[in-house]
Amino acid sequence: MARTRAFDETEAVRKALGVFWSRGYEATSLSDLESATGLNRSSLYQAFESKRGLFARAVALYLQEVITPRLTVFAASPAGLSQVTAYFESLANTMGTAPPTLTRRGCLLVNTATELAPHDAEAHRAVEDYRALLQGHLLRALEAAARAGVIPRKSVTRRVELLVGAVIGVLVTARLDPAAAAKLARATASEVADWARDEGA
Repeated sequence: MARTRAFDETEAVRKALGVFWSRGYEATSLSDLESATGLNRSSLYQAFESKRGLFARAVALYLQEVITPRLTVFAASPAGLSQVTAYFESLANTMGTAPPTLTRRGCLLVNTATELAPHDAEAHRAVEDYRALLQGHLLRALEAAARAGVIPRKSVTRRVELLVGAVIGVLVTARLDPAAAAKLARATASEVADWARDEGA
């Protein structure tokens, strides 16, 4: 009969996530993971098969616990530019109020994009999935704004690309200067709000 695991896998993944997020995948050793999770190497391999397997679980948990809650603003009604400004204001508030030790970690997926995605197909796919998720929310919001006559329909794709770039810029800047990242997020929110005023002028 198989032995029942005497530890909470999700909690182990959460602790490993903290290490990967702070150090990056390559700089995180198995010893680091043993220390963070309180599990020995054998238990880690039995549960997750490899360091890479544990990292994949950490990325999934990051999406569930960090990214998804941040995107809930796009579920608000009505759809449109107000969702986009709310998203960037939320980013700004996070950068401005979270401890610098947290914000200077940046975004796990953006970090992964520069560290692993160029030569790791699985990591590349995870980063692209995140980018597509963000892009999809922004596209729906701007398409709704275009249908309402708030912005020109022909400008939607271009503006979405600019906004995705702004998000990445905020998250990268946070690693260097969280206050500057908050300022950039608020500036983007203000710019989006101006789009409606510009078209209505």
